[in-house]
Amino acid sequence: MVPRKGAYVASLSIEDITSLFEIRGALEALAAGLAAKRASSEEIKEMERNLLTEEELFAANNVFEMIEMDAKFHELIYSASRNQRLQNMIKDLRDQIQRFRATSLSIPGRMRLALEEHRKIVEAIMAGDVIKAQEVTAEHLRKAKKVLLKVIAAEEEAE
Repeated sequence: MVPRKGAYVASLSIEDITSLFEIRGALEALAAGLAAKRASSEEIKEMERNLLTEEELFAANNVFEMIEMDAKFHELIYSASRNQRLQNMIKDLRDQIQRFRATSLSIPGRMRLALEEHRKIVEAIMAGDVIKAQEVTAEHLRKAKKVLLKVIAAEEEAE
């Protein structure tokens, strides 16, 4: 808040975004590993239902709802980790970069890749494979960061 001027959204530098994604990647990998140990069969079914909805939205080229389902997918994993403090930390980081989600997922081909990555994450969680769940989640976030940084760099060059 700025006195007598109201709220404003601080811009994030490339270093800020890189740092946030590095931290988020580590925390989400931890959450996925915990979910692989702790997820109930109902939680796994909900993840699968979410993936089916994401695929339908992708086929309909509905980017806005796809972004919402993407966020819900990640929240399902956080919840299945059964670690409330971890969930809160991830959500705080995610909130800081939320405005960039549409940018990342609107890049041609990124939604399809995100869907494939989500499928691999669910498969690892279903198998109870902690290491694989962590690895594919970390890779998913590395790819999202890379795409986002490319877009930002291209926008900065255009200015």
